[in-house]
Amino acid sequence: MRKLIIISFVVLTATLLCYSFIGSSRLKPSELIHWVNDEENALLQRKEFDNYFFEARYKPVDYVISMEARTDKLSEDTYNELKSELDGMQYIDLDIGPMDKTGNVLSANTLSEDEYFERLDYFVTYANYDIFMIQGQDTLHPQLYHFERNYGLAPKNTLLLGFGLGDENSDRDLVIDDQVLGVGRVHFLFREEDIKSTPKLKTS
Repeated sequence: MRKLIIISFVVLTATLLCYSFIGSSRLKPSELIHWVNDEENALLQRKEFDNYFFEARYKPVDYVISMEARTDKLSEDTYNELKSELDGMQYIDLDIGPMDKTGNVLSANTLSEDEYFERLDYFVTYANYDIFMIQGQDTLHPQLYHFERNYGLAPKNTLLLGFGLGDENSDRDLVIDDQVLGVGRVHFLFREEDIKSTPKLKTS
């Protein structure tokens, strides 16, 4: 009887702790940004090769809202306004840069000015055709694509990507078919459970 009481107490305590965690899983914008940028949560992933690195960040809508708002004092009205603008898409940042941090993806390991401008033309105009996301039975191509030029101010360049929703109950396999850096095909797998475990955003 005593053993049964102890077991019941342990189960009840665990249940209460679980509900307590769920109830407190809303984060302030700055906390959510930190959570997504923590590689342990698997929404920020990095692949390193001989000369270049690729880093992909899957950005839940609440993360994008946090970045747009730039404040922890986010009102419910502002949140709803931003969410209505951003809903219906999946957002990913793709950073590419040289491993030795010399130059950036346009200038690193180039032999001529012509090669620099060939890379610039590729990333501005054509790279979006070599990027896609496999999600269940769907193959999604970018609906939004923007190559950020930083004019040598950072040792990397960022591609801003936006995809349709696809099958929300499936993993997301981001595929980059590199055509200019000699890396080949690069995969980033964002698992459904990791995406769905992202905490919700707290408003003030």
